[in-house]
Amino acid sequence: MPLRKPLRSVRTITTICLDVALLNSTRRMNNTIKLRKLATKPPTLKALPRPAAGINGINGCSQPQPDQMKYTFSELVFSDRRRTLTEQDAREEAEYNADIEQLKNLQSNRESIQNSINTRCDTLAITLKYLERSGLTLEDVEKLSVIHVAGTKGKGSTCALTESILRQYGARTGFYSSPHLVSTNERIRINGEPLAKAKFTHFFRLVYDRLLYGREHDRDMPAFFMFLTIVGFHVFIAERVDVVVLEVGIGGELDCTNILRNVRTAGITSLSLEHTQVLGNTIKEIAWQKAGIIKPGAHVYTHVTQPECLQVIRERAAEKHAQLFEVPQAEELFALNQRSDYLNSCNDYVRLNGCLAIALAYDWLRQSTGRLHRDYPLNWLQLTDEVLHGINQANWPGRCQLVNYENMRIHLDGAHTVESIRVCCNWYQKSTKSSRNPSILVFNRTGDTDTKALLQVLQQSCRFDMVCFVPNLSSAKANDPNQTSVCYSDEAQRERASLIAATWQKLCDANKQVNRGRMYNTVWDAFVEMRTRYPAHIELDVLITGSIHLLGAAILMLDDFHSESKATNGST
Repeated sequence: MPLRKPLRSVRTITTICLDVALLNSTRRMNNTIKLRKLATKPPTLKALPRPAAGINGINGCSQPQPDQMKYTFSELVFSDRRRTLTEQDAREEAEYNADIEQLKNLQSNRESIQNSINTRCDTLAITLKYLERSGLTLEDVEKLSVIHVAGTKGKGSTCALTESILRQYGARTGFYSSPHLVSTNERIRINGEPLAKAKFTHFFRLVYDRLLYGREHDRDMPAFFMFLTIVGFHVFIAERVDVVVLEVGIGGELDCTNILRNVRTAGITSLSLEHTQVLGNTIKEIAWQKAGIIKPGAHVYTHVTQPECLQVIRERAAEKHAQLFEVPQAEELFALNQRSDYLNSCNDYVRLNGCLAIALAYDWLRQSTGRLHRDYPLNWLQLTDEVLHGINQANWPGRCQLVNYENMRIHLDGAHTVESIRVCCNWYQKSTKSSRNPSILVFNRTGDTDTKALLQVLQQSCRFDMVCFVPNLSSAKANDPNQTSVCYSDEAQRERASLIAATWQKLCDANKQVNRGRMYNTVWDAFVEMRTRYPAHIELDVLITGSIHLLGAAILMLDDFHSESKATNGST
């Protein structure tokens, strides 16, 4: 059974007291508030128990075991053990897949926001129209208690950590995120688990049928992401969750998750240029969009560091008379507790986003009522047992995750910005530091993003013996509706992969390096070539990165890939 790599960074319980220093002498509610450490001696430290075996947490490391071959690759990724499927399971799967076939015909979220910009239509008003048509009012949804998180990178892992911490306090949690790795129902979670497919089908049909019946014309249906957001609200209300951790889709200001007017706790993760055709061409424009989730009187937490971005966020917080808090960096947190040595063994995504997640969880507990309320002082970051166990048990596959399979050390990371690719390369370097295995990169980046900067980081940071540029297609015969792109055809994806391969060639020429890269039509084709070049008895280090969608395609492909048979089977 696979074991999760222990998080040395959270084996100890530490207490930090941080008070609030107002940066503006007027002390208005809209001032930015920074965290300042108190000159107090840290309390005595005590050890946490090791995490349970067989769980892929936020650290995402699976160790090889003798019975490894009993499990598919996706079971190792998701720590989900296969059970015998019944006829009822088969019927539920068929019904679920039929619903996803209908869902994939809806417009993408990116296209929806772009259309709202081009035509100046009100995305939030459209969301409300469809919400009410589905049978819910905004007032119904606003009875939910919500933590809202926006950002360029790290918002998914921040949400996963926050949700896991709150479950340790006894909260019944709802979690809405995007995109999914393998199956669409991953986007809607109850108590950390993807919504059961039978329940997904129930709520899908309820919402879809009502919206279809209420159409005013043939195209009068919500976009893909908007539709799932509405389904998520139905689920969370029916499941009577204590808290919903809500991840923004794209941007913030115009995102359909932003219909809620009463969110009291919000977070903004690291920012960089992304979706520039939709959100703006400058980092300040990106910051303005992300800060659009700030609501009147809310507590807003961030670890954004760019001065120009912070200024925009401060101004938007001031407009809403909200309080803005800057959380400390992990280096400061560990140094204050005399545990800097642990930081070196801490997963990069926990190091980057753990402090923000703790701040969000504490703020929600402070503002909640009833059994879950904790009378924590404002901005008092104490690393309680619940917090540390929550971080230890957080499960967010596909982010700095190592899985051993078929004599390959598969490194999965959905990094898609320059900053996150740097984090990914740093993690991969550490993982392969003492390895003599052939090193192989499998890469794709969807959309219109310029990949040159991403490829430069990969080329300068890591040594690869083989480089595979692929579309997000498992194989030529792949037909899983969960993996069908709502934006790009298969041919368009292959053209995109070919352009990325050409960019890599130019970088190799400019740097006078041998080009070990080429484009493959599917992920299957790339892995067949790997095992043709390096037979099954040779262990490989494989890094798959650049797109969450690529990770999903690779996971599904690897479920059916067996090194010993690849030579005779060939490409499918």
